[in-house]
Amino acid sequence: MLQIIGGLYILFGSFGLVSIISNSSLYFAPLEAQTGFMAEMLRSNATFASIMRALFIPGLLYAVLQFTSGIGLLRASPRARKIALGCALYGIAAALFTAWLTVTYTLPFTLEHTLEKVKNPDRIETMRSFTLVSGYFKIALGLFYPLAAFILLKRTKIRPY
Repeated sequence: MLQIIGGLYILFGSFGLVSIISNSSLYFAPLEAQTGFMAEMLRSNATFASIMRALFIPGLLYAVLQFTSGIGLLRASPRARKIALGCALYGIAAALFTAWLTVTYTLPFTLEHTLEKVKNPDRIETMRSFTLVSGYFKIALGLFYPLAAFILLKRTKIRPY
């Protein structure tokens, strides 16, 4: 079980590092010069943009700790298990906060942005439903992973060397 969780921690930690580094220009470069959906969303809501900038350092630290604890879990390190448990708890809190951000900021903006591009009035309700379902699915998936990791890590004991 430790190898599976360790591998997932390495995978998601490295994905987090790549995502954070590649998106750093989005959060810290002037938004007026940027294009794209996320840049438009950040420009449209200063509060959301400030929250995303404030979460950059904790997200970077989380990704590094998740990656390194994954390596430690593969080596069956008791210290890595403790760090991984901390990452799982942080992941649960982050998932709940992300759920709030999604419901408060992301879904309303996405709905407005998506629905104004739909030309066929019969498809508006379908697009609205699809957008809402995909948003709520992402919330559930974001909460499931750290919760499952926490439960599995609590059940798995590692003996000190």
